[in-house]
Amino acid sequence: MPTCNGQRPHTFPGSHLFLFIALLLTTVFNQAGAQNGAFRITDYGAVGDGITLTTLAIQSAIDAAAEAGGGRVIVPPGKYLTGGIELRDNIIFELQGGATLLGTDQLDAYATHEGTDQHGKAIQRRYLVSVTGVKNVLIEGKGTIDGQGKFYWETPAAPPPQWIKAKTPRPNALLEVADSENITIRDITLTNSPNWTCHIMHSQDVVVDGIRIINDLFAPNADGIDITGSQRVRVTNCDITTCDDAIVLKTWKDGQPCEDVTVTNCTLETLCAALKLGTESYADYRRITFSNCAVRTASRLFAIYVRDGGTVEDVLVSNITGSTKAPLVLNRPIQLMIAKRTPESPVGRIRNVSIEQVSCETDGRILLTSIEPDRISDVRIRNLHLRYPFVEDPTAPGSDIKSAQFPTTLPEVLTAKAAIVAKNINNFQLEGLTITWPEDSVPEGWQIPVRIINGDFNRKFRYDYQQPKQTELGVFWGENLNGGRLIIPEATPSSPTVQKVELNNATIQYQATN
Repeated sequence: MPTCNGQRPHTFPGSHLFLFIALLLTTVFNQAGAQNGAFRITDYGAVGDGITLTTLAIQSAIDAAAEAGGGRVIVPPGKYLTGGIELRDNIIFELQGGATLLGTDQLDAYATHEGTDQHGKAIQRRYLVSVTGVKNVLIEGKGTIDGQGKFYWETPAAPPPQWIKAKTPRPNALLEVADSENITIRDITLTNSPNWTCHIMHSQDVVVDGIRIINDLFAPNADGIDITGSQRVRVTNCDITTCDDAIVLKTWKDGQPCEDVTVTNCTLETLCAALKLGTESYADYRRITFSNCAVRTASRLFAIYVRDGGTVEDVLVSNITGSTKAPLVLNRPIQLMIAKRTPESPVGRIRNVSIEQVSCETDGRILLTSIEPDRISDVRIRNLHLRYPFVEDPTAPGSDIKSAQFPTTLPEVLTAKAAIVAKNINNFQLEGLTITWPEDSVPEGWQIPVRIINGDFNRKFRYDYQQPKQTELGVFWGENLNGGRLIIPEATPSSPTVQKVELNNATIQYQATN
């Protein structure tokens, strides 16, 4: 495995620890089930007709298993309409094949907990399935949790495709793991979430393996997996299709860090970021690994956004392939950004980031930027391949882009015409870069039509599909790069009239071998 500064990015035994925990939990759970019996929700009055509200019956089965010291709660085939349910210690919650939990449209039927949002504001948090303040829980099976998110959407103002507005209030998450330990979620399907889908918050030793998430590609705020202020989390073998970020790590104002998180062997599709840290960064991120992931489509393959202070360090990204063919302007294969959420926000740090073996089909540029010097350091990119069927014009959107994820405080970066744009980085290293530029025509799959956003106005997300290029790009643009090295032997500009490498106020070593 590639290493950061010669050391593995994690201080714990990685996959071996998680496998041990999973095997131990399975043994404990099976023993509990054998001793205490199985608890079928239909024995407690649940009706699988998709019409009868069965919240109390399901909760009664869970509580009976908990009172017995633990056990297996079985959801047999059928459609069970339910409000919020809460799992207890030492529970196996099994959704058998053909079983579906259907979220009700009655918001007051959801499990409710007092809490705060990411910025510290007091709110009531509502979940369909809540794993809160418990230990030793396994959720498994071939069944489905369906949030019926359409109940919490506004009626679209125009025919699809378009963004969808959300009603307020609505559930906060379809499945929430909060303040819990030794939790495993495997094999189930989560779909039609009215908000975030699977949220892991302030928890330790969590395994998410082999789950499927299937959401509408225009569903509002339908993140796939959110990991907030948690430690020793492993996400493996998951297949996620969703509108908002597919897998994202966050640290909230409560100050709990994200540490020792591994995401590997996942397939992702989203209109936002496939793999992301931030934008919430009130606390630190340490020892984060993303590896062996395929991205069907996204607006960003991988991104780090630091906007609330905090430090992101010891991050390894390796063997990621995919496309940024999202119907948006300003797609990014990779983006690292330090900015300020408000004028009073502290300025954070990013250091010791390794990005290796990344291949991306894209129309956009890689942006690596900080609003201040000496805030990003030790960034290494090796063996990067960018394939351009189409080239964006970075000046086309102008100043109308209002987003926390674009560096509007650095206008020169927005317009810098190069495949890789970097500003204010210490010890930046780039080697093994190849770029394939457009040829004679734009592939049909990239000819995305006009889309309507919330029925308010039209925006053409691709500006001229008949031209293979909208602008000409150099290979690299850099400013205030102190230390490090650029080795660019195989990449050439999109046109002989464009400068290959442009450096301003930089002490970085540049080696060109072609």
